[in-house]
Amino acid sequence: MDLIKIGKYIAGKRKSLGMTQKQLAEKLGMSDKSVSKWERGVCLPDVSVYKELCSILGISLNEFLAGEDIAQENMIHKSETNIVEVIRDNIDKQKCLKVMKCILLVISICAASVIGFTIYRLKKTTELYFSCCKG
Repeated sequence: MDLIKIGKYIAGKRKSLGMTQKQLAEKLGMSDKSVSKWERGVCLPDVSVYKELCSILGISLNEFLAGEDIAQENMIHKSETNIVEVIRDNIDKQKCLKVMKCILLVISICAASVIGFTIYRLKKTTELYFSCCKG
């Protein structure tokens, strides 16, 4: 999904209704900073807000996901395209999450190894020191 395109679409629809970001945010029970992030394409609103946002802006969920007005005759085709894009984005995010988990696991194992080795060396050094001092 094109976050910037969707953000510009949200902004355009909001402005055409004569609403400020703050007014839209208040209707959704959110901050105007959140609305600003959506409109700049930084992120999308939480899925739980989609239906109410679309209702306020007078658009369909399909139009929201496409980031553009959709003619009635193109609605089915655009719906299918949007569904495929949402699924593809979800798969990409899952792959990214798996990679991050693997990286975190490797870093954790390396850190534990370094800490373990350091403790072992300190213990050996301490034992060596005390054995020298006794003799």
